Formats: sequence, structure tokens, C-alpha cells
Amino acid sequence: MIMGILKKAVIRSALLLCAAAVFFSGCERVGKEPVVTVISNSAPVTAEKTDAPENAVSETHTAAPVDADDEKYADVPGDRLCIPEHMSAEYASLSFNKRMSDAYYNTLSALLSFKDSVPMPLTISNVEYWNVLETMRCEQFMLFFVDSRSLEQNPVTGMLEMTFTYKYSVKETNIMLMETENAAKKIVDMTDENMSDYEKLKFFHDYLVLNTESDDDNPYADSVYGALVQKKALCEGFAKAFSYLCNLAGIENMIVTGYTSVDHMWNMVKLEDNWYHVDVGWDQPADILRQLYPDMILYQYFLADDKVMENNRIISGLMSPPAADSDEYSYFRYEHRYASDYGQALAVIKEACGKCVDSGEKYFMLKLDTSNLYLQTTAGLIRQDERGESDIDRIVSDLNFSGKISYIDYYKSYRIIIFVLE
Repeated sequence: MIMGILKKAVIRSALLLCAAAVFFSGCERVGKEPVVTVISNSAPVTAEKTDAPENAVSETHTAAPVDADDEKYADVPGDRLCIPEHMSAEYASLSFNKRMSDAYYNTLSALLSFKDSVPMPLTISNVEYWNVLETMRCEQFMLFFVDSRSLEQNPVTGMLEMTFTYKYSVKETNIMLMETENAAKKIVDMTDENMSDYEKLKFFHDYLVLNTESDDDNPYADSVYGALVQKKALCEGFAKAFSYLCNLAGIENMIVTGYTSVDHMWNMVKLEDNWYHVDVGWDQPADILRQLYPDMILYQYFLADDKVMENNRIISGLMSPPAADSDEYSYFRYEHRYASDYGQALAVIKEACGKCVDSGEKYFMLKLDTSNLYLQTTAGLIRQDERGESDIDRIVSDLNFSGKISYIDYYKSYRIIIFVLE
């Protein structure tokens, strides 16, 4: 983490809004054992899945920084930092008063100049200054080159100073920033100008889920560089990479901090005057499920509203984010993957299965209105009538599908069924 750790006692006693001050390295989920239930199997069971996802990254990435002496980087400046455009998402800092705003930009200027220290402003408290630093850490994605920070008293002047150390040289940092910008622009260039913002957001979300590995051992996993270049990330890296891609695509967004069982970070985006949550890292299946289905993408936290997020996390970050009280662009609503009764559930399942058969896709998700409807659907699909036929049998027959259909209970507590067609 680029700015070090705030002691939790300080956070609690000061009632800071910035619980993001501690490391985010613990935000990787531990997945439960998924129950896979076969509901239709017209073909022999195939061999264990080993295929890599079509868009997965296959090359090996090392953890070492770039070699600044490489001849191809001869023209990269080593005396000044060159920050790519759109490398920040300022929201929390916009609500600062003048004293805190001055501290924010004075300190940022010092960091971008690789200064070893900067006086702590006398006009704000220690708690306010830590808040400023944490806000900066979350908003300024280029600061991954900062190694540590500490508040110390200058023995000569007696004033408190924030001292900094740095991981890389200016030139090394410029190379890493350049590689990050190139990687991000390649992703954005894969989108089409005729795509809607929803489609672009879904593309960014899906790309990161498939191509970036959750890794709490990689030293860059909390950075935009780690997520886009090293292809290794934790929640902070995912959030910053997604925000940077949104910036390049011109989609308004912000980063949100809070905690689940540990400290956590994710995104909010604005679509047609409404805000929605996006948690890319949590839409990557847990390891145990990803081993079974390496090309699976989940959408529980893609354009979700506050009610969804409140199920398992508390927002306690740098500011009170805008309300996300619309489900118009929620994945399940927008993609017609939501059912309010069993008849509607059957219609959605038939339509989604048909699209999978036509497109070659293997997965779709269905969200049910109530827990009782979830149970009714999972039981009703395989319940046989007097002729020995079930609803899933009739769907399979109508589609002339000869493969295997299963469902996974991964999100049972959220009334979501994941269907797999093989």
C-alpha cells in the first residue's frame, strides 16, 4: 500500500470517515464450496474443465519493476514525472474546505516532485491531515511509486513534517505509468464508439474479471499498474483500474471505501443521472469455482443498488457517496434476468438457454424476487409430471439441446441461480 497504515485506534477515537486508511490487502474473498446440481444431461459427461478463457492472459508476468536502462526507454524522462491524463478520480476531495484542500494539493505537489518531506499545515489537525492523505491515496492513481509515509517532528524547527520514501526512481515510475496508459488505451480501443455506456462498462468489467488474477502476494496488486500491466490485483487495484478505464471512456465515476470482514474498495458509476455500484473484484468467482469454470463472469455486483451492497459491506470511507437507489441498469433488470413468479422464471430460463445455445455462451444468472421463489424454481424445474416430464425437460426439448444443464447455488442467499450449459 503506497501510503502506509493508520492505526485503527486513531480511526475509531477520531471518528474518521476514512476507514480506507489501513491496507486493503485483506480484501480477497474466501469462496465456499459451490454445490453444482445437474438438472438435464442428454450427453455424456465431458472431461474435467481445463480450457482457458478465450480472453485470458496467458503470458507470465514478473514482479520486478521495469528496467530503466533498456534502450527502448532511452527517451523516457528521468528528471520530471510525466502523468498520463485521467489518472485520478477526485470526489471526496471536492468537499474539502479551503484549509484541507490547500493541504491536499500542496502535499500532492510534493509527492509528484519526489520530495522527502513536507510540513504539516498548522491550520488542520493530525486527524484531518491523515484524512487528506488517505483521500489522495484513493483518488490519485499514479501514486503507487510512494513507499511509506510517517509524521515526524523536525529536530531543527520543531514543526511536524510528513516524510516520504519512494519505491522507484522518476524514470522507472514514468515507464510504469507509460505502460499502464498503453495497457488501458488498448482496452478502451477494443470498445466501439457505437456502444452505449452500459455496454462499455460491462466490457471493462468483463475484461478485468477474465484477464486480471486476484493475488495478495504481488507487490503491485493494490495499484492500477498491477491490475493493467502485471495482471495481478486486489480490490484496490481492481477499483483503480476500472475507474481509470471509465475516465478514458468519459464515464463519470468515483471510488468508494468501506469494509466487509476486512477493509474494502470498489466503484460507483453514473448512468443517466443515477448512480450504481460496481465491484469488479467480487464479480470474479472465488478460486474454487474458477477452477471448475475458468471463463465464468459473475454480475451480482455489476451496476448494483445500495440494497445489494448493504447485504455484506458497510460504507465508511472518505465521504458519503451518492445514493444508488435505482435498479434500472442493474444487470438483472437490464438483461431481463429477473423473475417475480415461477412462470416468469421459466420464460427467462428458456430465453437465456436459447441465447446460450445460439451464441455458444455457457453461463447465465437468474435472480428471483423472493427466497421462496428461489426454492420453488430449483425444485419445480426438475419435478416430473404424470408423464415423467419436467419443466427443464420441456425447455431442453424445445431448444433441441443435447448437452448438460446444471445450476450452482453460489449466490443462494441472494436468490441468484447460476446456470451452466455444457
